[in-house]
Amino acid sequence: MMAECISEEELWSRFRSKNDASARENLILKYMGLVKYVVDRLSMRPPSTIEYNDLYSCGIIGLVSAVDRFDPSLGNKFQTYAVCRIRGEILDESKRMGWVPRPLYKKNIEIEQVFASLQAQLGRPAEEEEVAEAMSIELGELQQAITDYSRASLASLYDIVSGQGEDEEVYLIDLLGDPDTEIAESVEREEMEHLIAIEIDGLPEQEKKVVALYYKENLTLKEIGVLLRVTESRVSQIHAKAMLRIRGRLRTLLE
Repeated sequence: MMAECISEEELWSRFRSKNDASARENLILKYMGLVKYVVDRLSMRPPSTIEYNDLYSCGIIGLVSAVDRFDPSLGNKFQTYAVCRIRGEILDESKRMGWVPRPLYKKNIEIEQVFASLQAQLGRPAEEEEVAEAMSIELGELQQAITDYSRASLASLYDIVSGQGEDEEVYLIDLLGDPDTEIAESVEREEMEHLIAIEIDGLPEQEKKVVALYYKENLTLKEIGVLLRVTESRVSQIHAKAMLRIRGRLRTLLE
């Protein structure tokens, strides 16, 4: 009832200044739809033993954490912050539960590094054939590794790329530019934004299009597939390959 007659600003004020439990509850209820939004847009494919409700429950924990930690006085948009927290909680749980085998993590990092090193050498995004040759594996093996990665992909633009504490964490998605979000300016953040923009712009055209549709237009993988006339699984593979390229390059540049 309270949320219907009191503004969001007042709810935050009551919660922050008076620790009003009712205001906190109403803020959580107001943004519950963000949990479904995040779960529906996950690019990962958890094991068949994991049900939608399990993901949703993890997401609620992330939402509650976001409400408890968010500081509206900083001028940032709560939705952006909450989406990162919700997704982060789900991904943390996936790691705790071991959804993705350790060998796959190791293989992902190796592929990232090869994509990055070849791009540095060639001055352009490396082709799959070139990556396979550099890794001394068959093309089919590389493609299978990328497919496996896409089915349980934990890498995305929601990954943390810098920051020492929870209040200083910077997510890749933040740096794509949200016109409704007032992000505190800093040299480090501006440099990171510049780096990411360059890496996205340098992606092969199809990968660049998928990244734009997924993160800027907020389309689901299925919707992108319809638009591009390819299967949802193919879109997932394209997204995964783009993330491998971007993460590999950022690792190299930041180191």
